[in-house]
Amino acid sequence: MKTKNHFYLMSLLTILISCTKTENDNLLISTREISNITVNSAKGGGTITSIGSLPVLARGLCWSFKQNPTISDNHSSDSIGSSSFTTNINNLNSDSTYYVRAYCINKADTVYGNIVKFKTPDYLIFNSNLSYSSVTDIDGNVYKTITIGTQTWMAENLKVTHYRNGDSISNVKDSNKWGYFEITYGAYCWFKNNISNKNVQGAYYNWYAASDSRNIAPLGWHVASSDEWATLCKNLYININSTSPYKLRETTTAHWKYQNLEMSGTNESGFTVLPCGKRDGIGYDFMGAGNIAYFWTKTGTMDGSRAVYISNTLVDNYEYNCRGFNIRCVKD
Repeated sequence: MKTKNHFYLMSLLTILISCTKTENDNLLISTREISNITVNSAKGGGTITSIGSLPVLARGLCWSFKQNPTISDNHSSDSIGSSSFTTNINNLNSDSTYYVRAYCINKADTVYGNIVKFKTPDYLIFNSNLSYSSVTDIDGNVYKTITIGTQTWMAENLKVTHYRNGDSISNVKDSNKWGYFEITYGAYCWFKNNISNKNVQGAYYNWYAASDSRNIAPLGWHVASSDEWATLCKNLYININSTSPYKLRETTTAHWKYQNLEMSGTNESGFTVLPCGKRDGIGYDFMGAGNIAYFWTKTGTMDGSRAVYISNTLVDNYEYNCRGFNIRCVKD
């Protein structure tokens, strides 16, 4: 009798497992191709191709930098309705590869669809509500400019490779030379030593290039001084070393990696600051990208000079001349 009961119990378990497996196998979902891709957003969706016998409790998309995203990563939760759904994917970073797949959940399991890959482009997000002008440097690079109070500023980082008289600025790629006082002449580099980053990040310069008498700025312009940065802050009602400078920062998570609304930039000034970080010595190299911006001023000496840091505060501080920072120019 004991053996017979055991046989019946095993048979019942086999049937239950078989039913659960069948119900789970019958729940199928596919991931749609990604469209409307921008520097910080995209549109995707999915289609439930087979519901099975259990009701669908949730569905949506999940996405990540890793190849097999799950609902433990970034994900949407879309309303239950027809078999197809569309989702806006927001808070993305620029120039990044993402993996996406649709998911749906019933009482038995979470089922995922096929994986779709896409890459975001990289470009600056200016304030479309403002009117920009432009200026051209000796290399032919064209920059958007913005008038703020009594000043007119470049709304992009400088990327020139020649002084105004036509002399070349040295392109220095070696990390050792950027943090340990091995060069005392003007130098520049591109982000990660890759010229493809020129149009977004601009160039990183040491202070010797920023202050050179041959002038690194376009005709009729100059590298901003520490006092001119102070005037900019005054025009925007920003207090140096205290008030957060969100009015200056590019909006969205495209380049600024903060997703917290408290850290969001408004760029209401049109100044469009990017968090390009800085070029430092070996072991540090490109530091702070995504979190902080550094700008040289023309105010300084051969022993050390003033620079402006912008993150959740705006700080005017003393820096070693050998480091690589971005530059913004102001009209004469």
